[in-house]
Amino acid sequence: MISLAPWSDLPPAGHPITLQRSADLPRFPGYRALWLQSGTAALSAAMIAARLQRPDIVAPEIILPGYGCPDLVAAAEFAGVRPVIVDIGANDPSYDLSVLRTALSSNTVAVVAVNFLGIRERLSELRQTAPGVALIEDDAQWFPEPSNALSGDFVSLSFGRGKPVSLLGGGAVLIRESFDAVLDSQLPIQPAMVDSASYRIKVRAYNALLQPSLYGCLSRNPALKLGQTIFKPLSALHQLPETRRQLLTANIHAYTSRSRLIEAELSDIVQRNSSLMDLPHAAGERSGRLLRFPLLCADREMRDRLLVAMRKEGLGATAMYRQALPAIEGVAGRVTVRGELVNAQAFGDRLITLPTHAGVTPAHLNKLRTLLN
Repeated sequence: MISLAPWSDLPPAGHPITLQRSADLPRFPGYRALWLQSGTAALSAAMIAARLQRPDIVAPEIILPGYGCPDLVAAAEFAGVRPVIVDIGANDPSYDLSVLRTALSSNTVAVVAVNFLGIRERLSELRQTAPGVALIEDDAQWFPEPSNALSGDFVSLSFGRGKPVSLLGGGAVLIRESFDAVLDSQLPIQPAMVDSASYRIKVRAYNALLQPSLYGCLSRNPALKLGQTIFKPLSALHQLPETRRQLLTANIHAYTSRSRLIEAELSDIVQRNSSLMDLPHAAGERSGRLLRFPLLCADREMRDRLLVAMRKEGLGATAMYRQALPAIEGVAGRVTVRGELVNAQAFGDRLITLPTHAGVTPAHLNKLRTLLN
């Protein structure tokens, strides 16, 4: 087997942040954008807007998928809505529509449609399943390109660390232009917290740590707990600092210009192993540019064995959340679960994600090919 440098490990995201400035901001046809301090803040703003659209509902609820990031719950909690958790499909990160239908109530103000690593939700089917209910597209793990049509009433974007377009923090909520602009002023958005002079230093340090040898040293330090998933409350909504606004256009261009060859290579490798499921391939037209490459193993034992082997070889593999959303540390007691979460837990037991960034070399691909064969 080809040998890589000792302690080398691919980081989850490997695209550097450019410090090139521009006064222009991206435009999204049919929407107006509010720029906020994080993706969680953007999602919470969308939830608040959905709640404000239905002032007649005293105890508003938001539907969330059974497998997902605890930031979904933090956003709902700050927005003053009750998060209701619904199971996903078998071998699919999107909702089980039959379960979703039974989970809807007269208190439902919105359904959150999570784009999972680049795999879109079935947005038109969600519209049909929940007519009259606001649809929030959560695109924290994906960024829309000019050829991608948005269809949510509200759309949340994230520019956090490791996101498709990263500024080490930031987000945006897109609001349909058909909604009265008065809605914007009703959102409790505070002025930006000014970036310190050290921001550029942090960006350069982040870019340096994308080197597999440096990241490998950090990832093997258990005291740092890199990638640990726990609930973190949201305390306020703030505008995006001007420093980061000026970096958006250049970093979006860098994102949309990247090759997708690594995605194709990974798909070919995974499909050669009949015990693995190529999730993007199974999603078909719903799959777009991937943040990471998701695959499903036959069972949890196989997943755990592969993770150990992949990490030993420095392939940057992760299991993401590992469990259904209500089981993540800090989430219990903050949500209502309607129905069983059998599919969500099975998904968490069997998922592996692999990096798709430019740091993935032919040597890494050959290691993965040999390991899976």
